Amino acid sequence: MTDAFLALSHQKDRAFARKGLTVAAINGIFFSLDSMLLKTGLGGSPFCDPLFWLIAPLFAAGCHDLAAACLSLGINTAQGKRREVFRTLHSKPGRWCILGALIGAPLGMGGFLLALALAGPAYALPITTLYPAIAAVLARVFLKERISRRTGMGLICCVAGAAVISCAPATAVQGSPHLYLGIAFAFVAALGWAAEGVCASSGMDFIEPGIALNVYQLVSAALYFCLIIPAAAAWLVVQGHGPALADMAASALHSRELWLFFAAGWLGCLSYRCWYMAMNMIGVSRAMALNITYALWGILFSVFFMHAPVTARLLAGAGLVFCGVILVIRSRHEGIALRRTD
Repeated sequence: MTDAFLALSHQKDRAFARKGLTVAAINGIFFSLDSMLLKTGLGGSPFCDPLFWLIAPLFAAGCHDLAAACLSLGINTAQGKRREVFRTLHSKPGRWCILGALIGAPLGMGGFLLALALAGPAYALPITTLYPAIAAVLARVFLKERISRRTGMGLICCVAGAAVISCAPATAVQGSPHLYLGIAFAFVAALGWAAEGVCASSGMDFIEPGIALNVYQLVSAALYFCLIIPAAAAWLVVQGHGPALADMAASALHSRELWLFFAAGWLGCLSYRCWYMAMNMIGVSRAMALNITYALWGILFSVFFMHAPVTARLLAGAGLVFCGVILVIRSRHEGIALRRTD
């Protein structure tokens, strides 16, 4: 009887882990589409004006998280969980999600968009793909997550492959006046996303992933529109660019790019729901290892829909990511027993 019970338990654990791996892989696809929409919007008027190098990415991030928060709240309301969202804001586990938002909003997404705008994808993407490695270290220290040798090797392959795919000749962005500042923001984003994942996982020990995510998004949107964006606008006004800022705001309200930011937020809501579910199901390390396949999906979408050329760099990076993913999902002995009990 005991052996049959254990066999059934292991079978359920493996099925649960496979579902988590699938959700994590889908997250990479959604996040790639999300990033493409954000980059397209930031490249259009009035957000591409060099004068708005700081406020435009922050405004895009705020719109993104606001749209994601609204969609997420709608989903939770439809599922009868709206009251749970607001109750969680005052709970102890909810404070971990709030802390994740306070770290992830300005440092993670804000840093990522600033890095894209200032240094370009050539530098931003390879550096930000380091965040799973940082998260693995933080999860090992603070969450006592188990990281097998196979998973560690897969994580390294995924990070290396994403970096190879994303790397471009440095001359492409040499003329940027804020190049090194953009590189610094990319490192900040990697640290912010890693810390956010660890904080969210701590909260999701007691909160459903969809509820935890909604708390994160509501706090993040409030942080952007109540503090971060007004601070950036005040800095422009102090610099004597108040009239230009007013013109930019008027143009932004009627621009196609604004809707691209909101559309990216809706995709981001789906992406983050998958990410939070995956972290809760298979742990921070493996979920993030599959999440950074967004670099691979981004290139593949460019090849199929924008007719970008297939290069040796693309093939090499794709091969590394593929090998890394195989190593991660073939970690048979990890199941859902992700944390140490000693």
